[in-house]
Amino acid sequence: MKTKFFAILFLLLLISCEKEAAATGILGEWQLIAVLADPGDGSGKFRPVESDKRITFFENGEYFSNGLICEFTQHADGSAEGSYTSTEEGYQIECPGIPGFPISLRLDNGFLIISYPCIEPCMLKYRKRS
Repeated sequence: MKTKFFAILFLLLLISCEKEAAATGILGEWQLIAVLADPGDGSGKFRPVESDKRITFFENGEYFSNGLICEFTQHADGSAEGSYTSTEEGYQIECPGIPGFPISLRLDNGFLIISYPCIEPCMLKYRKRS
């Protein structure tokens, strides 16, 4: 009986740790490292960029960036702040200028990918800063 109890307790702890890791995965500061702007033929690939653009996600559901987040740009000229929410696919940011077309964010192999509502794929790739 004790073995079953400890096995169930272990499984519950494991599940709670996985949920916590998923919830905290986006937290912290991220540095822009690559841009994907598909030319319309499906051949688009992430291209490395040198940029000072960063975005920081906080536990309270807010973010701050030293560049515009609601515009598809690699430049760190300006600032942006707001809130993000969790979705089934990842996260999203509602932009005031384009209601109904949220910016989607997802974690992919340790990178943060931000997708924009473009006709052809357009995305920014960030690496977490330590």
